[in-house]
Amino acid sequence: METIDFYAKYAAEFRAASTQSLVETFNKSVGNYGWSSMRATYHAALIDEFVRRGIDISAIHDGKSTSFAHRVVLSNEQNKLVIAEGK
Repeated sequence: METIDFYAKYAAEFRAASTQSLVETFNKSVGNYGWSSMRATYHAALIDEFVRRGIDISAIHDGKSTSFAHRVVLSNEQNKLVIAEGK
């Protein structure tokens, strides 16, 4: 199976998930700095789903790279991911 097929698989899974589930999925990767092309594909699909939903991800993504240094929560008022305090 080619990488693009995995991206499509992950994208479909994330599209069907709740936004809270996406946040929890992101938070499971916080602090885990291992890297592989499959993991990069998984994270790309996750970030793309946040963007597709119109969620501001500037707290974790600068347009080029994503930081998994801090847990996040969704600010519903701003439709924005924010760094979780005290977590």
